Amino acid sequence: MSRGTRLLLLGFALLGLAFAGSSAWVHYKLLTEPNYISPCDINATFNCTQVYLSRFGSIAGVPVALGGLFWFGLVALIAALSQPTADKSSPVASYVFALATVGLAAVLYLAYASFFKLKTGCVLCIGTYVSVVGIFVVSGLAASVSLMQLPSRLIRDVRSAVAPPTTALAIMLFFAATGSLVAFFPREGATAHHQNPAQAAGTAVADADAEKAFAAAWAQQPRVDLGIPAAPAKVLVVKFIDWQCPSCKAAHLTYQAVFEKFEKLAPGTVRQVVKDYPLSNRCNFNIARELHQAACEEAAFVRMARDRGQYDEVVNWLFSVPDQQGLTIDAVKAEAQKRLGVTDFEKEYAAKLPEIQRDVADGGALRVMSTPTYFVNGVRAETPNGWLPAYYFELAIRLELEKAGVTVR
Repeated sequence: MSRGTRLLLLGFALLGLAFAGSSAWVHYKLLTEPNYISPCDINATFNCTQVYLSRFGSIAGVPVALGGLFWFGLVALIAALSQPTADKSSPVASYVFALATVGLAAVLYLAYASFFKLKTGCVLCIGTYVSVVGIFVVSGLAASVSLMQLPSRLIRDVRSAVAPPTTALAIMLFFAATGSLVAFFPREGATAHHQNPAQAAGTAVADADAEKAFAAAWAQQPRVDLGIPAAPAKVLVVKFIDWQCPSCKAAHLTYQAVFEKFEKLAPGTVRQVVKDYPLSNRCNFNIARELHQAACEEAAFVRMARDRGQYDEVVNWLFSVPDQQGLTIDAVKAEAQKRLGVTDFEKEYAAKLPEIQRDVADGGALRVMSTPTYFVNGVRAETPNGWLPAYYFELAIRLELEKAGVTVR
């Protein structure tokens, strides 16, 4: 591999590392900070958040960006440790080309999923696509050993490559670093804000000391008057929701069992009120940009369904759509016509908009910054990372019931 080829491969690999590292950082912030807004959330067409938190953003809970870090890091390591040579029998470029073939297949699939499935692009992802294509082209032009010959000589070439102690150490450190990054990176669903409902439902029961600590902390929390009477219920739960928000879906599915449990054990004692807080500046004047393209229309759709006695059916449909964040305005309008018989969606939307914006104003006054946001008898029910795990949400309601003189067994 010539010096020029080596430098080009190293340059594209470092460029890819920069884009993949930025992607991993944004994904990390999204998983750990509920109020974080990515700087690459430009509009509905280019929105990193929608891509990273979609089903295509992670594999088995591990962000795709970490795979990119490993892949670009491996190419960079190979390029950095190789020695420039005019010897055409050198297999280095061919090994990189083999890696690039796999990488190209991966980014082609991810690009298809992003632009054709999610209908949303990610500028950082596009940067990694360009880097992979660059590595593929450069290594392909420089490859001098047939890919069919590589398996038979792989072990011999690896032994030769790791013979120098410094090279072996560099390789060991690379694999240790990437392995540690994968092991300690927050998983999709590991934080309260983006918690997977199945994982949340399985949250371990807290011990007695943890319960006491929670009860003591709950008693110290400030309460706000939401202006909504709880009576005849004893506990009022107010939820601010964006119907296109994955976390809202997760919380809804997780807490559903909690509400059903109290309705069975103490009927009528817990009341839930749902308020709209779409994360779109088209109907939410507290939001600087549009994060969810159909959030306003979905809020109106749910209200139309409530008027027609089909609230539960429409909510179930919204939360059963496989590509929740990719749901378009046209798809919402079509479903409203099909399910509710809405012939003039724009007219009904205009009628519902003032109601939605009243909820938005309430959310702004209460400093709602993300969805979902829950209040239990005026206490904001959340952790620093977002909504409470199911067990503690249930415990909060029990504490409020006990305060009202209602004991639930």
